[in-house]
Amino acid sequence: MNFDLIVIGSGPGGYKAAITAAHLGAKVALVEKGLAGGTCLNQGCIPKSTLLHLATLIEDINDLQGRGLVGEVKGDFSAAMAHKNAVVKGIRDNFSVWLKRLGIQVFYGTAKLSGAQNVDVLLAENANLSADEQVDELVKLTAPRIVLATGSKPKEFDICPTDGSRIISSKDFMFTLDHLPVSVLFVGGGAIGTELGFLMHQFGSKVCIVEQGERLLNQARIPDRASNILERKFKRIGIEVRKNASVASCEVMDDSVSVTFTNGDTASYERVLVAIGREPVITGLGLEDVGIALTDDGFIQTSDYLETSVPGIYAIGDVKPGPMTANAALHDAKIAAANAIKGNRLHSNYFKVPVVINSALEIAAVGLTEDQADEAGFESDVARASFGGSGKSRAHHDFEGFIEVVHDTETGQLLGGCIVGPEAGEQIHMLEAACQSNRGLWFFKDMSYSHPSWCEELETAIDPYTAAYSKTDKMIFPGIYADKP
Repeated sequence: MNFDLIVIGSGPGGYKAAITAAHLGAKVALVEKGLAGGTCLNQGCIPKSTLLHLATLIEDINDLQGRGLVGEVKGDFSAAMAHKNAVVKGIRDNFSVWLKRLGIQVFYGTAKLSGAQNVDVLLAENANLSADEQVDELVKLTAPRIVLATGSKPKEFDICPTDGSRIISSKDFMFTLDHLPVSVLFVGGGAIGTELGFLMHQFGSKVCIVEQGERLLNQARIPDRASNILERKFKRIGIEVRKNASVASCEVMDDSVSVTFTNGDTASYERVLVAIGREPVITGLGLEDVGIALTDDGFIQTSDYLETSVPGIYAIGDVKPGPMTANAALHDAKIAAANAIKGNRLHSNYFKVPVVINSALEIAAVGLTEDQADEAGFESDVARASFGGSGKSRAHHDFEGFIEVVHDTETGQLLGGCIVGPEAGEQIHMLEAACQSNRGLWFFKDMSYSHPSWCEELETAIDPYTAAYSKTDKMIFPGIYADKP
């Protein structure tokens, strides 16, 4: 069967790549060996967002007791998980319908590269059958361009190996956890640990997060100030955080897991959730057969165009080096699909991609941090505003957080920033748009805002700086990611 493009994997990257190519007029095949929608839909973004929305509502409603609301709200974990399953199923059931409308043909089965332009697919109904029991032969697909989007899986921790029962991964959490544990230890203080840790605390579990680094969310894109304010809130609401530490040993007991930490402390937990990162899923794809090069740590090597070492084969999302997020996969998908269909013209740039954490506080960042801007040679400064002065924050009784806008002091060029607080993941799109605007820092002055609103605080933050620039003869510099005229 002949196509213009074959996409392997139907997560956010694969799904978006297929849609982008179809909109460009390509005949597209999409192959998925598991559940439609991949990790994001079934065990990541969508179920997590569904559950965290409930967790946040519990906090918001209880914080407004005596302020117009009466009656404490408690979480029902089993009902919440059932609701999550219904949401995911509703989206998954329509998956093929949405793609069919665009003329995308979906094959459910295991794909393997049999050449630089060939993919063999063992259909799903044959996957667990012996050769003589299979009802159909392999489906052979051919296309001049192929996109690999097979995603990732939770990384194992040798000291604390998962068993799917007492010691679990985020996948086990979403698929098999059927009751609320009394206590949970999260090994790893990144996005998964801080998000699911807050979720479990809100539903009533006793939560501890252990992080081997000096801070939670110990990644370059999240500034220290954001991590610090999250840690302070965790302490206030009763989530235990152990930094500069890890698990030295663990022993599974009849009804708990006994843990010894690297500082010698011991504790027992009903469940341990390992969240130390993810690793690419590439086994069985036939990469070595066609000569696709890997990095030393097992990711698929790609060029700036997201093309692998084999011309015509592209890799996107978690299988290649870069941020292992759905946001990054969606970014990759548009670039790789356009390059595959129209020729290599677009380059990846992850500083354009927002990073969003949904925890006890919502945290979002885009572009450069202040430290990154300094390292890049800018004379950076940070315009700040606190949500404590926001009319909408006061009206909603939700004013913990801040806005940071990173810019160059000499030119006013907008470089990036961070938002911590209500709807940060939505507000960050304003900051992202400004970074790509020819108006740069003045983008926020050009806007007309509704009042009260969260986004008007972006103008509040930069007001002193634009006022100072307006009194000089300096030219307006565009945002750092603005397209050249």
